[in-house]
Amino acid sequence: MKKKMISIICAAIMTLSLAACGNTSSGGSAAPADTGEEDASAAAETTEGAGGDTIRFAVAVPLTGDNAEQGMYVVNGCQMAIDEINAAGGINGRMFEMVTYDDQASPNQAVTIAEKIVADPDIEFVIAHINSGCLVAAQDTYTSKNMSVIGTVLSMDELSDYGWSNFLRMCLSNGDSARILIDAVMDAETIEHPAIFYANDANDLSACNLMVDYLKEKYGFSDIPTETFNPETDKDFSAQIDKLNAAGVDGIFLACEYSPAALLAMQSHEKGFSPVFAGISNNNPEFINLGGEDVEGIYTVCGFDSTSEDADIQAFIAKYEEEYSSQPNDCVSRPYDSMYAVANAYENGATRDNLAQWMMENTDYEGTTMDFRFDGTCDDQLARTYILRVTDGNFECITSASLAELNSDN
Repeated sequence: MKKKMISIICAAIMTLSLAACGNTSSGGSAAPADTGEEDASAAAETTEGAGGDTIRFAVAVPLTGDNAEQGMYVVNGCQMAIDEINAAGGINGRMFEMVTYDDQASPNQAVTIAEKIVADPDIEFVIAHINSGCLVAAQDTYTSKNMSVIGTVLSMDELSDYGWSNFLRMCLSNGDSARILIDAVMDAETIEHPAIFYANDANDLSACNLMVDYLKEKYGFSDIPTETFNPETDKDFSAQIDKLNAAGVDGIFLACEYSPAALLAMQSHEKGFSPVFAGISNNNPEFINLGGEDVEGIYTVCGFDSTSEDADIQAFIAKYEEEYSSQPNDCVSRPYDSMYAVANAYENGATRDNLAQWMMENTDYEGTTMDFRFDGTCDDQLARTYILRVTDGNFECITSASLAELNSDN
């Protein structure tokens, strides 16, 4: 089914209301999120149209702290989609209603808000989380109430192995993205001594190990240096750079967020060290703003191609820039198209009780920036990674591959 971009002739901006269990939006800008802490002064309010006239869902992401920017991208992507869907009449007359929760990128906090989410009988599914550790901690709570969990940006490989029947991953895992990235970079560059630089957390350690294994298995490397850092405290990478330079490294694959990746490139160049850099999490436009000329030529991955000339993609980008005064990345595009895929499922017979299972078995949906088909698994087989390179201060797409294509090639 082809999803057409909906042009909103008149904005159907509905009332925002604060509920005791969260902050609710059925149109317009998203309300501030509940942190999960009790507030004795907050009395529950019923949003206009709540109940049978709405499809109420939760978004549980960090909206404070170091990961708040990514969390707001997810909220904005969902908001833009439901504004369009609701303005076009909703799903058989039912309007989407979003309730936001701040998980603070903390597994403990994720459990607390998951308990609140499943305690609300009107919430039908949850868009959760951006930190895979948060989902692992909270998943038993969601499963206990058969709550469908839509993971739009959850990339830890091990999530595919849990066998959760109520979980869908709408993006490629770190390992799959890394394999596509490594193949593209090894094809484009001459690298004889690769290394890995990673943030010391479970998600990026997992990506590091997968990169090492893939480089050994497919390309025959035997000795691959790895250097790590504490993402909470470390800003000076001189020691790691000196070790990598001394080892004769000529290509560094990055498993970390865009800020430390940019700092590594800047500090390396200050020391006269200029290997090829390629990372799995550096597609934020701020990466280029922060690194400037030092990130020129660096490779990264993205869940959608912002350089595409496709009219629907360019309309999506222009609309987002107009509404939010910033450029969208795949933390926006994936939730946006995921909401349309969910809407398609509801329109074709899915319910609160079987949403994830219905989508696993039935979804074959073409979105604006990405497509969805699960073939009975929790992973979107059509999820595509685009390989971008910083060229003249902008991201340039050089190739792409989907999960299905990757599996067929390997």
